[in-house]
Amino acid sequence: MYTDSQRRTHIYDLQRFLRRVQQASGHPQPLIPDGIFGPETSAGLRAFQQQNRLPVTGTADLDTWTLLYDRYLALAAADLPPAAPAFFPTTPDATLRADSRGPAVFVLQLLLSSAVPHFTDTAPIPLTGVYDTDTARAVRQAQQAFLLPPTGETDRATWDALVHLHDSLFERPPLLWLLENR
Repeated sequence: MYTDSQRRTHIYDLQRFLRRVQQASGHPQPLIPDGIFGPETSAGLRAFQQQNRLPVTGTADLDTWTLLYDRYLALAAADLPPAAPAFFPTTPDATLRADSRGPAVFVLQLLLSSAVPHFTDTAPIPLTGVYDTDTARAVRQAQQAFLLPPTGETDRATWDALVHLHDSLFERPPLLWLLENR
């Protein structure tokens, strides 16, 4: 059964895709997603269809949806910074812990910094590239929030949870999802 909530979510996604495409083309007043298929959404779709030589209906048929989504994915991929998962060590039992150093720790600290405002009683994390006590404390708090064992060490599950939170906070689809569904 297709619920009203699902319908609104799909309309919101459609509007978000259309807005990003409008922004890229320099549209003077890009659509503001609200989950309601109103005259602004229909007008935006008609303009998109006309620009792309599709039948101008103002509705999102399969051809319109597919082309709009492809354009959105291309723009979103260009917007993304390097995928954070690529920084995590690749060995099966990899863990970042006290005194770990390097780019993976720096990216971890960036991920934690983007999450800090969403946790209570969390101080900013210095971006040092060194897994220090501040980093371990922030990891422990994140693990508690994600219902993971609060070890203070960053394993793959902790890393993935932080990346997912970061992506959702910035409304970015996870890069692996983009690549797998292309």
